[in-house]
Amino acid sequence: MKFLIIWNAFFKVKNEEKAVRLINQIENRTGHSIVSKQFVRSMREPSLLGATFVSKLKDDMTMEAAVFETLQIINLLGTAWTVYSPSITNDPENPFEILLSFEGFQNKPTFTGLAWVQFQLETDTKHEYGWEYTSAYGTNFVNQL
Repeated sequence: MKFLIIWNAFFKVKNEEKAVRLINQIENRTGHSIVSKQFVRSMREPSLLGATFVSKLKDDMTMEAAVFETLQIINLLGTAWTVYSPSITNDPENPFEILLSFEGFQNKPTFTGLAWVQFQLETDTKHEYGWEYTSAYGTNFVNQL
């Protein structure tokens, strides 16, 4: 199975260029390339820049291995995460296809410049076909930069 991690984060930066540098640092630290990025300034707190970005895990992983690897990755950005148990369901449109959703958040990350971060680990199956991913920052296609 293929998996991806969808990140929603708030950075303490003045512009997108600095946020891109931080995302590149996250990419280097985690060892997983970023395949999509999107930015928006926070309405509530203008000093924070919101970002949605996507990391892909290795192909052909088991669900257990994907969850374990995700836990290792998020620990690189901070400790004391709040995580929700994985949810495993069948795709209603394709009952033979199994979907995984696992998520959590951190409001005091140890990664410099990162104010808040939330992750979602999901199967990549729907996204491979160009299906949309909708976040608070709008709709984008996950498999495109």
